[in-house]
Amino acid sequence: MRIRFENSVMHVLVVALCATTFMGCSGSSDNPVPQPDDGNAGGVIDTSGTGNAVDDYPSTVFTAIGDVPYNEEQREGLTALIETHNAKSQSEFVVHVGDIKPGSAPCNEEVYKEVSEQLKQFKSPTFVVLGDNEYNDCENPEAALGFWNQYFLHFNGQWEFQQEVYYQEVRPENFAWTQNAVLFLGLNLVGSSVHDPQEWDQRLAENADYVEEQFKLYGDDIEAAVLFGHANMTEIGPDKFSLFTDRFRAAALSFGKPVLYLQGDGHFWFQNRPWPEENILRVQIEGGANAVQITVDADLKEPFAFDREFLD
Repeated sequence: MRIRFENSVMHVLVVALCATTFMGCSGSSDNPVPQPDDGNAGGVIDTSGTGNAVDDYPSTVFTAIGDVPYNEEQREGLTALIETHNAKSQSEFVVHVGDIKPGSAPCNEEVYKEVSEQLKQFKSPTFVVLGDNEYNDCENPEAALGFWNQYFLHFNGQWEFQQEVYYQEVRPENFAWTQNAVLFLGLNLVGSSVHDPQEWDQRLAENADYVEEQFKLYGDDIEAAVLFGHANMTEIGPDKFSLFTDRFRAAALSFGKPVLYLQGDGHFWFQNRPWPEENILRVQIEGGANAVQITVDADLKEPFAFDREFLD
């Protein structure tokens, strides 16, 4: 795989968020936010549409996990999940959307090393997005980010991957590639504590730069986009994310095609459209030793389909 760095751009993350209607949110990703029943609490959630195909694009199938492992039970569950995934899944890649440990646990180097070794057991190329529990919620965020960079930066480079993956030069943890007329973006979008307001604002601005650049670069050649991020940017302190979300929403509106923002953070499943821009769908994954298989079919008017039972 050849790696190229993009200049003056930042990846948009598929930003994690709570439900639009909720009963009390906590700023810590260790405390799930209650979620109203969406009518699809168990099993498969399929949002695929019947739009007319413009081109015959192959589907892209991938797996998402996140907010795991938090304890010994989840570590064992993740090991079992990986073994089953290797035996049964047809996913082309895996994305972990952040939080590799509970926020209350110390940010010792050993936990970064242990989880990285565990995730290396996936046979499918695996991408990792930064979460707040292993970064800005740590007692020493700079040291924690150093550990994360040591064990997870460009984590996907350990597998062969057919697509060329690009990294933002100013923020190399942000990544992007295109596949089957779909743009995939991973961003450093964490929630919870703002440990350094200047750094926070700069990071959000660089994320927005990257999203805008990628939409402009590939907008005429793609039919959908998927953003990976960790944070809930809508219910939990939305004002602190506005430097990013305002520009992300404007870029998505100008793009005018389906956009999925896939997040962790809340530890329960939901999907909704939290902004007036109706082409943006956000999904929060369940977390723990659970996984969802996502199919993106660029030929469809509603291109995103979700299967939470694919490993049963």
